[in-house]
Amino acid sequence: MSVAQDRAPQPRHTKRLPYSAIFDAPDQDRVHAELATFFGPHADVYLAVYEKMRAAEPAKRMVVRAWSWPVFFGSFTWFFYRKMYAYGAIVILLPLAVGYLFGSAGGGVWLILAIWAKAWYVNAALARITKADQLGLAGAERSDYLRRAGGVSMVAGIFAGAVFVLFLVLAVANSAGYLPGV
Repeated sequence: MSVAQDRAPQPRHTKRLPYSAIFDAPDQDRVHAELATFFGPHADVYLAVYEKMRAAEPAKRMVVRAWSWPVFFGSFTWFFYRKMYAYGAIVILLPLAVGYLFGSAGGGVWLILAIWAKAWYVNAALARITKADQLGLAGAERSDYLRRAGGVSMVAGIFAGAVFVLFLVLAVANSAGYLPGV
């Protein structure tokens, strides 16, 4: 017998993300409790988005739309407040890049961000729950990990808000002609 025949058949690779199985987990009460621990303040808003994602067909669960007024008006500030630092950095740079490449077409980026931000946050929570599983965390240690990984950062939110206000002031000053050569 050859070596290839001795090996058990390997499962096919799927396009599902590792945490997508959580949507179909039988113990949804536990999932809700862990999500609420991760979300922190206003967890009910994001739990509703999670339920909307669960109700969607599996191929569309990750891209469920849910409007976010804080993202629409506060832009990247919300991402930093919710400890999604990489997303916040992307949100700062993406409109600049799109605006540079396509001119005024970059203005529509804010709408896309406001539509998908909550689903991205739920996906981040699901990824952290999966990470807690991989780390073998349980009980208080697991809750502490989810609480520290999620929730909010008032300091990051205030700092990002100050930067956002600075950007607005610079944009208004530039359009009014107060910043020559910029």
